[in-house]
Amino acid sequence: MASSSFGWGLRAAVAALGLATSGLAPASAADKGTIVVFVPSSTNPYIGQFQKGARDKAAGLGYTIKVIENNFNQAEQDSQVQQQLASGEAVAGYVWWPFENAAGLGSLRALSQSGAPVIVSNQYPIKGTEAYWTAYAGANDFLSGKTAAELLLDACAKAPIKCGKGAIIRFPAGVSAGDDRVTGFQDAVKGKLETIAVVPTAGFLEDEGYKVAAQIIPANKGVLTWLYTENDSIAGAATQAARENGLTPGKDILIVGGTCHGDSSHVVNGELVGTAIQSGYFEGWLAVQTLAKFVNTGKVEDGEVYVEAGPDAPPSDEGAPHKYNFLPNPPVGNSQQAYDQTKLWGRTAKELCNF
Repeated sequence: MASSSFGWGLRAAVAALGLATSGLAPASAADKGTIVVFVPSSTNPYIGQFQKGARDKAAGLGYTIKVIENNFNQAEQDSQVQQQLASGEAVAGYVWWPFENAAGLGSLRALSQSGAPVIVSNQYPIKGTEAYWTAYAGANDFLSGKTAAELLLDACAKAPIKCGKGAIIRFPAGVSAGDDRVTGFQDAVKGKLETIAVVPTAGFLEDEGYKVAAQIIPANKGVLTWLYTENDSIAGAATQAARENGLTPGKDILIVGGTCHGDSSHVVNGELVGTAIQSGYFEGWLAVQTLAKFVNTGKVEDGEVYVEAGPDAPPSDEGAPHKYNFLPNPPVGNSQQAYDQTKLWGRTAKELCNF
């Protein structure tokens, strides 16, 4: 059974009636109101892409976007929420990307109590918090970890080395997306590969990844046969650390990031076993579309939907959103040809991954 919000359903009905009886043209841009987006800093290029996708989709649907960034700091984000709510600004809705999912629950609850719809994105909602958010729209990090594991297992089956022990370099502690990816990966390799260490980084990019890889690779040289790093920026740094320790990626050690993130050279030259498209652009795009679909229909369908990974048109704006709306995560082989041939929703892998 679908859940619904009478207030938002009434608004949608009134808007539809007004158009039908007056014959007026649809509302111009910005007439539909402001969507406030809480996100970590766009110094991470993935988050910059998220913001671009959100802005593009909002402009196409007639909304204005207001982005409030924090410097990867949950306390700062909590303060920003309090300031936003205290301003009394009327908004069309909120998009909530917490830096630390659990630590940000108080802010999520406060946003929900404002009465405006709240779309959670990027970090899978914590069980038991369903009353605090309208819908989730974004990546499924359990699926991301599973996809990375499947790429690695496939490479292991074809590799000259026998895969056995390996390690995971994960996102910073407190980032639940990192927890979920580890869970998805380990569930998929259970009984097939042995994980000897799970080590967090201090960030999401090459510099932070290199600092960890440059320690665990030499400390376990001759033992490690694989590495999973949760994105390709960190994986690229791991290939450098491997080479510096006399190991050839793809031959002596297999490395998978599992999420394209910036420089694709390590994928197309075969140093990584493959990747998958988790598009920051389309994650922001989907979050705004989901909010707009709720505003238009006043309801949310129960359950989850994995939005189809079609190569051409993006998904329709019609209909009500589901409670969980998951971004596609199509795998890509580790060759230039595979990379060039992959498209998602009308955009190439290069457009979506190289930023």
